Amino acid sequence: MAVFNRFRDFRFFGSYRQISARGKKKMETEIAAKKKPLTRFGEFELLKAIAIMGLPAVHIMEEALEAGYASPGLTHFATAVIGLCAFGPSVFMICMGFGIGGGRTSADGIRRNGIQFLLIGAILNLFRWLLPGILSTIVLHEPLIDDVDFCLQSDIYYFVGIFLIFYSFFKKWKISTAGLLMVSVMMLTVNTLLTPFMHSHITNPRIAALVGNIVYVNESSCFPLFSWAIFPSVGILLGDILKPSDEGKREMMMRQVMNFSLVLFISFAIFLWDYKIDLMKALVSPANEYITDLPNVILLLSLALLLIALTYQLCKIIGASGFMSFMLKISAFIIPFYLLQWVIIAWIFYLLPMFGAPEGCFHLGWYIASVLVIMVICAVVSTKHGMKIMKVLLKITSLKKKRKKKASGKA
Repeated sequence: MAVFNRFRDFRFFGSYRQISARGKKKMETEIAAKKKPLTRFGEFELLKAIAIMGLPAVHIMEEALEAGYASPGLTHFATAVIGLCAFGPSVFMICMGFGIGGGRTSADGIRRNGIQFLLIGAILNLFRWLLPGILSTIVLHEPLIDDVDFCLQSDIYYFVGIFLIFYSFFKKWKISTAGLLMVSVMMLTVNTLLTPFMHSHITNPRIAALVGNIVYVNESSCFPLFSWAIFPSVGILLGDILKPSDEGKREMMMRQVMNFSLVLFISFAIFLWDYKIDLMKALVSPANEYITDLPNVILLLSLALLLIALTYQLCKIIGASGFMSFMLKISAFIIPFYLLQWVIIAWIFYLLPMFGAPEGCFHLGWYIASVLVIMVICAVVSTKHGMKIMKVLLKITSLKKKRKKKASGKA
């Protein structure tokens, strides 16, 4: 009987240990599932969201300075805030290129997307410059032609549209991404050589605005194709390399990217310092005399790649968090966010002179409050109604012809 009892106890504790092991394994699986990242390439989505959410701070500062409403206290922070503008577009363009890289979209599909972005940029300029400009003409009797010029000037969505059309030819002719990258470097060199000629010979504001979408002409040429094509080209290359890779290879590549970009940035910063070149001016080009040339590109690319590698490590920690879920929503609806923040900011600075606002009235407190309010409004509207806005935009800009429904029934 004692032997039987010992055997029974052994069976009980053995089965208990088995059940405990199964329960522990199940619990570990559930915890792992909960901690599993919400998306595989979260670093690119998170950086896109951060870049887009920082735009109100940059755009409000730029408009306040240009219109003369920035107070002396606010101007002290201008260089630091506008410096953020150097990171946002370059990071956004690399992330945009990454979304294209490794994909199966046809050349025709990429070209159609490019035309859609051009149309979205035109719609934005209609609500951002033309409509408030018409109101300003009626109320203040100011010439409307300046606002028409604004509508023609280079903008990030004009750039995206032009680049996608440009890239569609590489896709059609089956030119490799390495070839695209080499052509982008050559375009950057050509842009630097053409700048003095363009600046001295193109004086008509409307022609300068249009040509500025392709090459740098003057300070209104924010995102010319020849200057900025290298950034989405690098993003496409990253997409081609990383998307087919497994997690182990991706981990190794991200470490290499971090080491390479850090060494490149530090060594080139020392080079600029040694040659007495202002690091900040070179970084925030083309808003200065350095234009968008090789020093600017090396600094921005190295910083953007370093941010991508660091954000990759961050996403391994917060990849399944509620914060990451919210940022993914912002990333999914960056178009509504971008459009809305620009329309709000533009209307604010068109309405200020209509209400007789004095110069220097925009102090630091108003600036911080405006940034936070606009950021919250755009985030809420984008996350709640972003899909509806996107459907309307796609319906307006879609180039697909509606197919007629065939009559049903036998003849």
